[in-house]
Amino acid sequence: MAPGLAATWLPASRQRMVPWRNGGGTTREVAIDPPGASAAADFRWRISIAGVAADGPFSRFPGVDRSLWLLGGDGLELDVDGRTVRLDRPLQRIDFAGEAKVAARLLGGPTSDLNVMVARAGSVAAAQVVALADAERRSAELAPGDHVLLALAGSVAVSGSLLQAPDAVRFDGAGAVRVAAAGGPATLLLASFLPR
Repeated sequence: MAPGLAATWLPASRQRMVPWRNGGGTTREVAIDPPGASAAADFRWRISIAGVAADGPFSRFPGVDRSLWLLGGDGLELDVDGRTVRLDRPLQRIDFAGEAKVAARLLGGPTSDLNVMVARAGSVAAAQVVALADAERRSAELAPGDHVLLALAGSVAVSGSLLQAPDAVRFDGAGAVRVAAAGGPATLLLASFLPR
């Protein structure tokens, strides 16, 4: 790990299960800033994994930009302010405003999805899902800001430690990070939250 980066490890055992803002379900809160904030109050950014077991509306988050990826299940059909979007492929992504009126309809059984949220007044999010072949290595140069690396599938070696889905690590600062798939293919999220 680069000397300009400080790491905070976020194993699955430390990730909170919290209720949705609208009471319709629960989500695994992988990381939130500032630490200790909640989705019900002011937060700067947040990463979570949610299970969707029934049709229904999404919670609204005015002033927040959202990105959502389908992780598992048959998928969802979303109505986003009257526009229909079908998510039926693994890791398919949609971006939308938190104040949008969004309703979901399951295409089959329950699904799971990955959510990245950022309060647009102060920060911008750059997030990507990366698939690694077995033993594949990658490096990323991180600009000054907050960064989260989340293992979505498989195992990922990061700075001498092993992340197994859904373990994560938060990096603060700037510098180079190197990752590698360990023991088979792996999929990870790299999300950066940078000041506007």
